[in-house]
Amino acid sequence: MFLKRLEVIGFKSFADRIGIDFVPGVTAVVGPNGSGKSNVTDAIRWVLGEQSAKSLRGAKMEDVIFAGSDSRKPLNFAEVTLVLNNEDEKISIPFTEISVTRRVYRSGDSEYLLNNQQCRLKDITDLFLDSGLGKEAFSIISQGRVDEILNSRPDDRRTIFEEAAGVLKYKIRKKKAEHKLVETDENLHRVLDILHELDSRLEPLQIQASAAKDYVKMTEELREFDIALIVHDLTKYAGNLKQVMSEYERLQQTEQQHLFEINNIETLVYDIRDKLKKLDGDLDLAQEQLVEASSEAERWDGRKALMKEKRLNAEKQLTQLQLSLKQAQQEQDELATSEEEKKCLFAEKQREVQTLKNELKQLELTLNSSAIEIEQEIEQSKNKYIDLLNEEATVKNELKHIDEQLALQQETAERMNDRSSEMAKKLEHVIETKLNLQSILQNIKSQLKDRLEQHELIQMKLKSSSSAFEEKQKMLYQAYQHQQQLKSRKDTLAELEADFSGFFQGVKEILHARDRGELVGIQGAVAELIQVDGKYSKAIETALGAQTQHIVTETEQHAQKAIGWLKMKRAGRATFLPKTVMKSRLLQPQQYVTAKNHPAFISLAFELVSFDDANRTIAENLLGNVLVAANLEGASEIARSCGYKYRVVTLDGDIVNAGGSLTGGASKQQSSLFSRKAELDDLTIRLEQMETSIVQAEKTLSAEKEIVSSLREQLEVIKLEGEALRKEEMEHRSKIVELEVEEKSLKATVNVATSEQSSASTRKSSLLLQKEEAENRLQQLKIELHELNDTVEQLTKLKVQTETEKDSLREQSAIKRSELAVVQEQLSHIQIATADIALKRAKAKQQVESINQEIQWIQNDDLNGPSEEEIEKTVAQWMMRKEELSNKIQVSREARSNHQQKLSVLEEQLKELQRIHKGFLESLRSIEVSKSRMEFEMNRLHTQLDEQYELDFEDAEALAIEIKDEDQLRRKVKLLKQSIEELGPVNLTAIEEYERVLERHTFLSEQRNDLLEAQETLHEAIKEMDEEMSVRFGETFSMIQSQFRIVFRELFGGGQADLVLLDSENLLETGIEIVAQPPGKKLQSLSLLSGGERALTAIALLFAILNTRPVPFVILDEVEAALDEANVQRYSEYLRKLSNDTQFIVITHRKGTMEGADVLYGITMQESGVSKLVSVKLEEEALLSR
Repeated sequence: MFLKRLEVIGFKSFADRIGIDFVPGVTAVVGPNGSGKSNVTDAIRWVLGEQSAKSLRGAKMEDVIFAGSDSRKPLNFAEVTLVLNNEDEKISIPFTEISVTRRVYRSGDSEYLLNNQQCRLKDITDLFLDSGLGKEAFSIISQGRVDEILNSRPDDRRTIFEEAAGVLKYKIRKKKAEHKLVETDENLHRVLDILHELDSRLEPLQIQASAAKDYVKMTEELREFDIALIVHDLTKYAGNLKQVMSEYERLQQTEQQHLFEINNIETLVYDIRDKLKKLDGDLDLAQEQLVEASSEAERWDGRKALMKEKRLNAEKQLTQLQLSLKQAQQEQDELATSEEEKKCLFAEKQREVQTLKNELKQLELTLNSSAIEIEQEIEQSKNKYIDLLNEEATVKNELKHIDEQLALQQETAERMNDRSSEMAKKLEHVIETKLNLQSILQNIKSQLKDRLEQHELIQMKLKSSSSAFEEKQKMLYQAYQHQQQLKSRKDTLAELEADFSGFFQGVKEILHARDRGELVGIQGAVAELIQVDGKYSKAIETALGAQTQHIVTETEQHAQKAIGWLKMKRAGRATFLPKTVMKSRLLQPQQYVTAKNHPAFISLAFELVSFDDANRTIAENLLGNVLVAANLEGASEIARSCGYKYRVVTLDGDIVNAGGSLTGGASKQQSSLFSRKAELDDLTIRLEQMETSIVQAEKTLSAEKEIVSSLREQLEVIKLEGEALRKEEMEHRSKIVELEVEEKSLKATVNVATSEQSSASTRKSSLLLQKEEAENRLQQLKIELHELNDTVEQLTKLKVQTETEKDSLREQSAIKRSELAVVQEQLSHIQIATADIALKRAKAKQQVESINQEIQWIQNDDLNGPSEEEIEKTVAQWMMRKEELSNKIQVSREARSNHQQKLSVLEEQLKELQRIHKGFLESLRSIEVSKSRMEFEMNRLHTQLDEQYELDFEDAEALAIEIKDEDQLRRKVKLLKQSIEELGPVNLTAIEEYERVLERHTFLSEQRNDLLEAQETLHEAIKEMDEEMSVRFGETFSMIQSQFRIVFRELFGGGQADLVLLDSENLLETGIEIVAQPPGKKLQSLSLLSGGERALTAIALLFAILNTRPVPFVILDEVEAALDEANVQRYSEYLRKLSNDTQFIVITHRKGTMEGADVLYGITMQESGVSKLVSVKLEEEALLSR
């Protein structure tokens, strides 16, 4: 198995679709920093199910979608497809090529596809479980992952070892088993709680059932007596109501005659009152006009005197205002002259201030310019002097370092020559031994592959069979439960049927006596003899009412004998239907045709029931003239078309009675004798069908169980053979790996020694050249420092001279600032004085305008007022109007008095007639109250019959017993009610409830036992998984530990390293510590190693795991970034060796890694923000160059 192809579009910087074809061996992806080459690793990690945006170097998952660039718009989705070659069936699915696709949209929606079929993330995760290819497995290693392995806590570090050991699937199964165990515990607690609650209910229910039987017996007796009393009261109320209605009609006629006389007199009274009302309105209006005329006459007389006085005052005020106006105008002219003088003085001072400011600014510029230039030159010279001193010190240090390196290179060349000769002899012996062991190992591999194929095939069959077995077992268990529930319900209904539950006491006793053989000729109750379809049961039960409990007998004599038996036993009452005397009651053909034509008509009631032919007369008598309609509205119309001669019932149980009365509403009864019988028949059929299904399911389950057992035995045999071969393989592989490591180490040592000799000579020549250049530069720096020192001394002298000149200029500046302050203060005083003059001038102008306005008002008032002659004429007109209105008021008062006398006489007559009429009304109201009371009582009794006993008056009258002593019967009813009340609240369903609770208690006890057994099974399974994980982890750790020691020595050219279990007694949770000792150093913690040593240690651990458990492919993202060139070469060579079993995709920018690759892909960013792909197969390039 290997990675065949990667397709990417819209993922991070890959705006366009790219496809990378991979081949077995080593594929390198290269490119400059920021080109997006690490996005290839992120794409593979993402498509394998990575859910952390942070692990993908983003803040949220939408960040993986191409975000756009300067020249491109953002995309709306990202998609990555990974294609795997599965010809070796490494992954156990029937496909030679596996395609995994993941897609995400900006809306947040995402989807997964497996071979272009939608699937779940869990399906992807399960597919790669324990294959080494998961998102958290060791198949994807980045530079950050290297640090994570080394820096993580020992407890966290064990994850990578668990993946290598293949125990992750066991951990997942264990977690599921523990979850099931928790669920089982919770279910067990729930069952125990319910059982405890049921235990507390059984005994009280038994007591309640006994009380319920007493209650039913007394209730049925009370029902019989109560119905008889209700029928008796209704008959009595009907007679009394008839007498009351006759008296009511007589009084109503007399009352109407008196009411006519009252209406005539009231009409006359209303006419007179209207006339009085009009006269009162005229009087009120005349009086208001009289008051108005008096007021106006007085007002004009007063205005005449006031006008004379006002004209004298106006002449005096006008003379005084003209004098004030002259003074205000004179003051306004003086203020205008003063304001103009102040404005001229202000302009002159402003010009003086501007002159002083300009002179002061010129002095300050002269002071600052010369000083700043000298300071800048001195500062620049000092900085340059310091830079030269620093450079001199650097050159001296370089010379010292070059001398040390020359001595070191000489020593290295001599040491490498001796080491190269020694290693060549050891290498020849190691190669010979390795070839022998490889031949043996190849044979073992072939045998092991055969066992593995057999194991996987049987494992798939076992998984399929186990799933089928568990599913069928679950379905059978559910069928058992359902069967038990149906049996329980059937038994309950059968007991109720056998006990004739729901029948009246008398009917029940007769039916029991029939079954015991005490009575003959009893065919049964009507409810037993007819059958009804479920959808018509409500209508038929309503149509029959209490007749469902009528008893059918062969002859009249049998009925009489049964009645005598009831009296003798004092067992209640019942109605009998002797077949010899019962007659059919059928609808007339013409009426039937009329009803049938109505859309709501369904059928005649007796046509909707089934019965034996021998009982046809009984059915026709009870239901032959009853019609069934779909709804109440249709029933009313049908009854009307038949002249209200027959009863019409609806499917909902409403009735239009003969005569037109309606009965309907909601009944408290939830079930009926018909529905119970129908349910019992249905349960019998369903139980027979279920019994057949269960027998077949048990046979199928037994066969599945035998298949599973056989497959498990085969699997165990293959497992034992495979483990023996695997152990032998690991022993030989370990030896070969050790030899390969030693061989590689020896070759590398010889190559390194030769390379180091050549490099030492080259570096020595280079160092001598660098020394000569450094000495020349040091001499030049000393000359430059001397010249710069002379320049600084000259600038310092010039700075002192400039400071003397600056002091003189500062004195001149101070004098000018003093003069400027004096002038600015004078300018401020002028501004204040000018503002004060402007304010006074504005006030004077306002006063002149005010006086002119007042003079104008006085002159206008004098011209617009009326003359004295006009005022005197107006007074005379109002006095004449006043006299006319007084005469009109006198005439209206006399007319009003006459009408008032007539009204008094008529009101006395009306009062007397109303008194007499009131008496009639009180008599009528009294009769209405009596009538309403009787009607209320009758309605109450009818409602009681309907709601309490579900009977109409006709049925109740048929059931009512003869009352010989009414008072005695009422006393019996009272005693029965007291006895029932003394029982307190009674649970009428206690008997049925007791049986149901007992049955449930038995069922839950069996469930408790099943749960305890399941609990034990889960504990055992968890224990077995723990043992398996411990064995696998221990064996794998030992192999990785051995390989790590070998690989570490090979990659480092010596030294030692080890993996240590922190708690070897607890293999399921122990942490793992890594210790390393590179060549020439002491054994120490990883944190004390250099960056390169730490990276190489992590790489050694990865290679050790791959030697122990090869995986199909590995992605390495710049893991060798911290290594030097020599170690990169070793790393690259080791990759080549491992590439025989594992495909490598490396993200790199190191030359040594690129040289070891089979295919080289380049990632570039020719367009800003958009990554592009270029590729070269290195083997093809090499052939072309030849």
